[in-house]
Amino acid sequence: MAESSFYKQNTMPDLITGEKDPELPPMIGPYKIECLLTKGGMSLLYLGLDPETKKTLAIKVLSPSHVAHPEVVRQFLQEAKVIALTNHPNIVKLYGQGEWEKGLYIAMELIQGISLRQFILQHSLSIRRTLEIVLQVAYALLHLHSHGVIHRDLKPENILITEEGEIKVIDFGIAQLHEEREKKSDISRFLGTPNYMSPEQKENPSSVTFASDIYSLGVILYELISGKLSYGMINMTAFPKGLKKIASKALAVSVEERYQNISEFIQDISHYLTSKDLDKERPGGDQAKELMEKVLKANLDLSPLVLPLWPQMDLGIARGRGLQQLGLYYDLFRFPNNTFLVVLASLANPAIESAVAVGVLRGMIKMSLNDQIHSAKSPFKLIPFVEKLNALLCEDSMGNKFAVSLLLLDPIADTATYLSCGFGDLIHIPEGQVHLRKLSSQNELLGTSTAVEFSSTTDNWNPGDILILHTLSALSPSKEELDTSLAEAISENLLLSAQRQAETILKKVSFSPAYSRITYPKTVLSIQRIV
Repeated sequence: MAESSFYKQNTMPDLITGEKDPELPPMIGPYKIECLLTKGGMSLLYLGLDPETKKTLAIKVLSPSHVAHPEVVRQFLQEAKVIALTNHPNIVKLYGQGEWEKGLYIAMELIQGISLRQFILQHSLSIRRTLEIVLQVAYALLHLHSHGVIHRDLKPENILITEEGEIKVIDFGIAQLHEEREKKSDISRFLGTPNYMSPEQKENPSSVTFASDIYSLGVILYELISGKLSYGMINMTAFPKGLKKIASKALAVSVEERYQNISEFIQDISHYLTSKDLDKERPGGDQAKELMEKVLKANLDLSPLVLPLWPQMDLGIARGRGLQQLGLYYDLFRFPNNTFLVVLASLANPAIESAVAVGVLRGMIKMSLNDQIHSAKSPFKLIPFVEKLNALLCEDSMGNKFAVSLLLLDPIADTATYLSCGFGDLIHIPEGQVHLRKLSSQNELLGTSTAVEFSSTTDNWNPGDILILHTLSALSPSKEELDTSLAEAISENLLLSAQRQAETILKKVSFSPAYSRITYPKTVLSIQRIV
């Protein structure tokens, strides 16, 4: 979910500066509240949980101290009205809205990603990847504009990008319907963010057109290509010729010289992407960037993009980003006899070619489990499966060695069976307890030798129990320090939903000095048994 820095540039004037964080409400409307995510100019953003669907949501509430402010209330209700008009994969979804004891709330899609602002500061993108991102934003604008909506505050903070590269446009707090014209007020003078506002929006924020959003997108295009925030300074000297022409038209000072509708902008960007001009004009290092992006995407696609929805348990996963994730593979399988297998694996020495090696491992696992997944003739046996997988890896000419954790869950027998090859212990927190139990089952890396004898460990697994599967293993002398940090992170977050729990644990452990000494991709998987 977005960090507080996503909203540092307030859409509205800072009406609650100096106020202390409010007491965490247990419920807002029908939603259980887990934590406060951010505190903005006129609203608070909470992490919520739908008790019926177990789905995590972002709950935005109007600051209680401003419920009596008519202009702020109008803007808040306007945001819900605008989101309700939309239905597009690149726009945040609305799940509900209403009143609660302290005012108004909007329940929205929780997006697992970072802001485009952070993305620009942390990543150097290829031109092709940049244009793909800009196109997603442009299609979101096309949908908005076709419904008569002007965003009026399009900026990197209000665009989130998920690990899978999906773009989501958020924050419609000052969006305006094209046919509506606002009365000037003290608040309207502040509408928008100067660095991304068109000249005409700076002159009169309450009277803009669709072309104003296109100007804002032009600034974002410039920042993605240049790899840095512009702070209002635009210099396209180093831009590829064809792209410079498109960006200049989007950033034209005169509305008449600018793109009149977003569909024309989409057409020009799409044509440039498929033309030979891109390959001719891009700098020499751009091709290497594009190749690396494809390798990272291929590695990511080998694991499920979305965890399965199993009624027996709540699942959550947190992963490192970018190059940190090369060599990671995870998967979850459900067998006909209602048992479940969780697989977490990594190449012993992650490198650029890791995606190929992980692809081979994935194929071996799926081939070995194919009959078991589609047949209930006999129960799944963990040790024979590992022995077969190890033999296949030892016979493979690539000679790769893998760290692997396997967790077999049986809700009927109330058991969890764990087997680890190179990773650390499985963490088990029984329901109602705070003491962490460690299930250890250490074996050689898979692919080391066919003569290895494997062993596993089994423990009770009851409703309410929490299991933490992870790759956060480090060699001595860092092991003890890392284990302590991990234990503290788990103990402090036992009451969170599985997804939020996994994210918070990984984030806290990342502050430990020992974190940088972990050679494997950084991953935490939380499993909370429901029934």
